[in-house]
Amino acid sequence: MGLDIAVFKSISAMEREFPGYRFGREPMTGECWVVDPEGVDLDWDAVTMRSWRVGNVMHVAALRDAIAGHLGGGSALERVVLYSGSHTGDAIEEPGFGELESELKLIESSSDPWVREFADGLSELIRMARREKNPIVFV
Repeated sequence: MGLDIAVFKSISAMEREFPGYRFGREPMTGECWVVDPEGVDLDWDAVTMRSWRVGNVMHVAALRDAIAGHLGGGSALERVVLYSGSHTGDAIEEPGFGELESELKLIESSSDPWVREFADGLSELIRMARREKNPIVFV
């Protein structure tokens, strides 16, 4: 068990990559699937712009504690991202990115390599989510 995050490719990115295919899109996550030609299933790597394993349950708990040491309890990173080491089905959409980015800037120069790696990884996912016009999804 652990925490995994993904950003799915947009329909326009999928159409560029697979010309001649038509795609459907799940509205909450942005995940695309092939509508035409029938019977075609694309693998995970084909539909995701980036997926990232934050860590196992214990790693996420330690990371949450380390970040609370920098930001205090109740930060957006804690409430929205790190509140559980194994939540799935949640999504963060564009309006929620700003508060997360503000907090990521505060921890990106931490002396703790775990905290820096987390800040870099989540910042990259936010950039990709904006570019693809899709949410960040916990999978």
